Amino acid sequence: MIAIDPKVETLRAQLPAVLGTAYFNAGSNGPIPRVAIDALVAAARAECEVGRIVPGAYEGNRGRNRRVAALIAELFNADASEIALTHSTAEGLSTALNGIAWRPGDEIVTTNLEHPGLTVPLCLLAHRYGVVIRYADIGHGGGDVVGAIAERMTARTRVVALSSLMWSSGAVVPLAEVTAEAHRRGAMVIVDGAQSGGQVPIDLHGLGVDAYAVSGQKWLCGPEATGALYVRRDRLADIAPTYLRYAQFDLSGYLIPVEGAMRYEIGEFYGPSILALEAALIWLRDEVGFDWAYERSVTLGRRCWDGLSEVPGVTVTTPRERMAGLVCFAVEGMPPQDLAAKLYERGMTIRYVALAPGPTVARVATGWWNTEEEVDALVAAVGDIASN
Repeated sequence: MIAIDPKVETLRAQLPAVLGTAYFNAGSNGPIPRVAIDALVAAARAECEVGRIVPGAYEGNRGRNRRVAALIAELFNADASEIALTHSTAEGLSTALNGIAWRPGDEIVTTNLEHPGLTVPLCLLAHRYGVVIRYADIGHGGGDVVGAIAERMTARTRVVALSSLMWSSGAVVPLAEVTAEAHRRGAMVIVDGAQSGGQVPIDLHGLGVDAYAVSGQKWLCGPEATGALYVRRDRLADIAPTYLRYAQFDLSGYLIPVEGAMRYEIGEFYGPSILALEAALIWLRDEVGFDWAYERSVTLGRRCWDGLSEVPGVTVTTPRERMAGLVCFAVEGMPPQDLAAKLYERGMTIRYVALAPGPTVARVATGWWNTEEEVDALVAAVGDIASN
């Protein structure tokens, strides 16, 4: 038996979901810490017992949202004024993409590995405005990603839209190099950060990207229907708000948006969920430590990669030289859906990824909360299943 790091053991006690199963699916939904649920329940109870719109409540909502935006900005090295709260990564991506003044024949370059949360808004632009979508085949993401993207760019390319960590292969994209090449050719860079936010370090100002959308419910361990959109300050004029709502615009003669990215916020937010996300982010920052979490997730991911690569009949498709905590693989002769079901019966939660027209693969998401023993047990279980 492998001894559990005391810090890991202490933190796992705050994540009940990881005690009931070997939790390898933060790529879909991360485990929620007790502090987040406590914050959510307390806020929901107060709304019920005291009321949702008592004096000061509306003004307090704005302050609450700006606090959370500031936490997200701190995590990703941005200014709080560059952060808008959203309800999902897809909402953030759609907001950024639909805010651009497109013309027929404009081009967007993306990759063959993207999640539908990005590709579907791109297809809508093609149908609505006549935008041309050009796909760069980057394989599994371990080769010359920058070169493949550059090869698909032309003088009409206005945006490069891609993930910084691929949901379907686990590859971490060399985002700084992609951004530098896109900017050199006059194109904006809009990033799907659903898998990178909270899994790997992200320095938005350092990377230079123009927009970055992230989910709250995955690696940030918050509730569903939470997320954020970053828009670089000097791109605010290039990305117009698609939806206008109360208190975001000055209507005294002119339609003037509020300063900063708050202009992009769509609709109302469920206050208890925002407070739960705030509690999760503070806990991750102060109790867990993001640098420690990043390093541990990668270490466990490589341990899983190494183990699975030795199992007969298993093909690991994640590029080891460019990975974090996502490990994608296939077992010869077994649909990944069946493998995921069999592992769940053994107390291990993974998922499968179906990316048309590519193959369907099984995906393990190693989080910092996993133990070495859980990883080794998963590898052993896959080996046992593959041999029968």
